[in-house]
Amino acid sequence: MTNEEPLPKKVRLSETDFKVMARDELILRWKQYEAYVQALEGKYTDELILRWKQYEAYVQALEGKYTDLNSNDVTSLTESEEKLKQQQQESARRENILVMRLTTTKEQQMQECTTQIQYLKQVQQLSVAQLRSTMVDPAIKLGFPKNER
Repeated sequence: MTNEEPLPKKVRLSETDFKVMARDELILRWKQYEAYVQALEGKYTDELILRWKQYEAYVQALEGKYTDLNSNDVTSLTESEEKLKQQQQESARRENILVMRLTTTKEQQMQECTTQIQYLKQVQQLSVAQLRSTMVDPAIKLGFPKNER
């Protein structure tokens, strides 16, 4: 039954109608009542089936959407995790290289400092030796007593 067709008129029977009405009249009313019930069942069954189908289609669309989203999320999370692992490995490698460079540079600086210290000690020792040799020089020995006066 389509929505444009009017529903049959609702039939109402009371207890007094059952007692007073003739059998043929009761049968006619009963048939009208059954037609009314069938019209209602047909109308609401069709509407319920239509709504149920719409609901199922809506649920399937949502499930498909969320399944796609979830699979995309999982895929993107996995990709992000892999990228982060690669970045961590690259950073650890760079850190090791920099530590090795720093260690080498510090060792070189320590060697240079040690060399400079040795050189300065040698220069100082030479200076003391030179001073002693100047003290031994007779011209300077003569010059010191004159300066003391």
